Amino acid sequence: MANLATTTYKVTGSHKAVSDLWTAFQSMNVNTQNIWLDELAKYYGIDYEAKHISVRGHIYFAEYEEDNGRALLSFESETAWDACNELFEEINHKLGDRLSISYRVCESGCEVYYVHDEANFFPEEACVSSYGEPFDDVCDDIYNTVSDAIREWCTKMGIERGERTEEEMMEYINEYEYDNVDTYFYIRTFTFE
Repeated sequence: MANLATTTYKVTGSHKAVSDLWTAFQSMNVNTQNIWLDELAKYYGIDYEAKHISVRGHIYFAEYEEDNGRALLSFESETAWDACNELFEEINHKLGDRLSISYRVCESGCEVYYVHDEANFFPEEACVSSYGEPFDDVCDDIYNTVSDAIREWCTKMGIERGERTEEEMMEYINEYEYDNVDTYFYIRTFTFE
């Protein structure tokens, strides 16, 4: 695969439609093996080639829960370049447009960071990737606010923020020259659709 996008989905809607999708996942042995998106498309009878829908990727984790009659299906996918949201829109059509699909996409190679949120599942503002001393080796660690991510950098670096604004701090962090050229700390902000 090319650059990989990790997408977190939260699906609600009619109990019947959400349960149908969960049943499909279970029939494909979710959580014991990857569910390849082309196989999911075939399960629902979707001609993804004719519709020019990308299915380059897989679902690697899912869970289903019910609370007061409300069904919630959460799952994680890894896909090439960007999320394969068109596939899930098409599945929604097959299920009578009875799903509400929210998602958060992180793809560091192409700087793709966005959120489509229909139910306030993803209020977080920032995502951090870091490597090298004094940072933890993380890819796409989610932070509630940009200020939280900046605070983490300042704490690890032992540098005071002072009176600098978020914008000034982002510029300062992005231009900071570390002793080791392989060290980095990137703060990405989400675009909300």
